[in-house]
Amino acid sequence: MVKKQNFLVGAFILAVAGAVSKALGAVYRIPLARLIGGEGMGLYQMAYPIYTTILALATAGVPVAISVLVARKETEGLRGDSRRIFRVSLVGLAFLGLVLSIVVWQGAGFLARNILHEPRAVYPIMAIAPAIFFSGLMSVFRGYFQGYQWMVPTAVSQVVEQIFRVTFVLILAYILFPRGLEYAAAGATFGAVVGGIAGLIFLLYSYIRFRRQMKRDSGVLPCSRESSVELGWQVVKLAVPISFGAVVVPLVQMLDAVIVPGRLMASGYSTSQATALYGQLSGMASVLINLPTIFTIAIATSLVPAVSEVAARKDWSELRARVNNGVRAAMLISLPSAAGLYVLARQITDLLFASPEAGIPLEPLAFSVIVLAAFQVSSASLQGLARPDIPLRNLIITGLLKVFFNYYLTGTFLAIRGPAIGTVVAFFVGSCLNFYELRKISRVSFEGKRFIKLVVTTTLMGVGVKMAYQGFVAQGLYSYYSTVLAIGAGVLLYGGILFVIRELDIKTIRSLIKV
Repeated sequence: MVKKQNFLVGAFILAVAGAVSKALGAVYRIPLARLIGGEGMGLYQMAYPIYTTILALATAGVPVAISVLVARKETEGLRGDSRRIFRVSLVGLAFLGLVLSIVVWQGAGFLARNILHEPRAVYPIMAIAPAIFFSGLMSVFRGYFQGYQWMVPTAVSQVVEQIFRVTFVLILAYILFPRGLEYAAAGATFGAVVGGIAGLIFLLYSYIRFRRQMKRDSGVLPCSRESSVELGWQVVKLAVPISFGAVVVPLVQMLDAVIVPGRLMASGYSTSQATALYGQLSGMASVLINLPTIFTIAIATSLVPAVSEVAARKDWSELRARVNNGVRAAMLISLPSAAGLYVLARQITDLLFASPEAGIPLEPLAFSVIVLAAFQVSSASLQGLARPDIPLRNLIITGLLKVFFNYYLTGTFLAIRGPAIGTVVAFFVGSCLNFYELRKISRVSFEGKRFIKLVVTTTLMGVGVKMAYQGFVAQGLYSYYSTVLAIGAGVLLYGGILFVIRELDIKTIRSLIKV
């Protein structure tokens, strides 16, 4: 049997894979844009929102649902049920993925002409349609392995998928470019299909190895009296709220794209000024906010089966420990990330985007790193307790608050700072609602003193970073170099203080290195 990993070790593995995948996903766009230009990139990007929206609705909740149920059944000693959950989910997603792929393929012409108003987009949409089928199957395998708290197959398959996707995006776009931009864009979108096939092959290989190990370790597989249909229905009941939740944030972002520029223009900004300000918020500041979430999402993903396991055996003491460890790990990353983005907001946006004015919305938005991390970890804990309906409800409340605050605050003197502040306030409320429900259900008591220590440590780091930057500039060093060196100094200072106050120790680091 594969040895279960500490959930923080699992989070570390997923975070590394996520960082590699993000880096690959960012780098390939440079040669692709040079090859097919802005118009070609537009055709390429038109197909992706359709694909990601359908995929989120169909499969976003599947890995979480399967991991929760498998972790619970394994704890109860019902390994046969774990196997049946996997099989019924695989059959269900294969059927659903096939149907959705055919629907998108057949409806590509309608979507291109009537929704996107760009007939040439029909080829990229058709090319990406089969990826829905392969991505659905991968979500089942990943959820199954995560239920055993074995994160390596999920992590490696993500990297394998991304490597093949990026490679074939560029190869196929280059080969088909002479035939026209629409064909080059279609070739690029088909890279997602090749990546999906490669990722699925690796997961199949991992599953075969896993099954062989299981056969050596166990004979009879105990089952409950529940039928496969009943087990499948349990997967659906857990997956649906999470899948709907995955659509809420993109929907709110679509509303922001209408509300924020419109309110700015109503306040006296020209169309070009309003568009530029919105671009600074959504295309620059928000991109930086998403970087730390690579790590907090990994923590949340790993936390779900860990919570489900201890909840199944009603070990409330261990449950409290795991939830607090998840919160602590998220805060260890999100607090310094927020401080760094706040203190060096204009310097970082100048360094990366040559747009220091993007630091204006980034300063207040930096604090959303903290509340987003809190929301993700608390949602994962509730999902592990088989209550995905609560995070969905609170996410809807958060989305409505965000729309309200963005509409109201953008029209005030705050201008582009308004939606940034609105995001922070909305997710703060959502996080508080999540933690309230979590405490009511599990009686978890949170470590307030430890949080205060981390806040003080982060404050000292922020002051140190600001002083370091000013000191480097005073010595005549160029702003770009001063920014990089100040960030490095902040990392060393933060890590040093954590060691001194024993919030980070050698034992924790060794447990991660031994992966």
